[in-house]
Amino acid sequence: MRAVNCPNCKVVMEKITLTSHVGLPVHIDSCWPCHLVWFDHLESSALSPASVIALFRRIHAKRSEARNTVSAALRCVVCAGKLVLTNDLQKSGRFTYHRCQAGHGRISSVAQFLREKKFVRTLSPAEIKTLAVTVKQVKCSSCGGPIDLEKDTACTHCGAAIAVLDAEAVEKALKNLNTEATTPKQIDPAKLAEAMTQRAPPPQYDAGLGLGTLAGGLVAADLIEVGIAALVATLFS
Repeated sequence: MRAVNCPNCKVVMEKITLTSHVGLPVHIDSCWPCHLVWFDHLESSALSPASVIALFRRIHAKRSEARNTVSAALRCVVCAGKLVLTNDLQKSGRFTYHRCQAGHGRISSVAQFLREKKFVRTLSPAEIKTLAVTVKQVKCSSCGGPIDLEKDTACTHCGAAIAVLDAEAVEKALKNLNTEATTPKQIDPAKLAEAMTQRAPPPQYDAGLGLGTLAGGLVAADLIEVGIAALVATLFS
């Protein structure tokens, strides 16, 4: 299998072997400092339910405070052609990725992959306003850039909406995945929301929005990472 360099930071991406719906191996490439995942043609939709859960846990295991800001100009890891920003739509909402025009594949941010798999939702203007009282700045979950909650309602670098892991959406998505032997235990959305306020790592959180709310607003956090930490602790502890 060929080594793949991240189209953003150029370091060799980690290759992860998962399985498809019919049991065949699916090899994807991940750059954790950039929070990017490369899928060859149709690999994302081919992932088995168990593989989606395995990748979810891998995302959590590789979380890090060090994040590279993702460039808007990315090139295909196969042909080096310019990747085109693409907006896609499904029942749960819009998600974006950069695709190769020659059909070699696409690169997705971790946040957009989770949005595609129905694990996250966009904060409403009212929720952003409430969050801004205690949190002055957060990291964009898509590109890693800073978002000033007092004046911005989306990332000024990549345009991504401010998103969080949604307890009810996660619970519903996991049921729909209908995993086999790796089925995580069932969760109560209310209990997950509570866990997101109690089990998140420092800085401490309160229950202002029913999701992890930064107290003090001194540290820029990725709200989706906060939710992932609580979710993994709830599902797999």
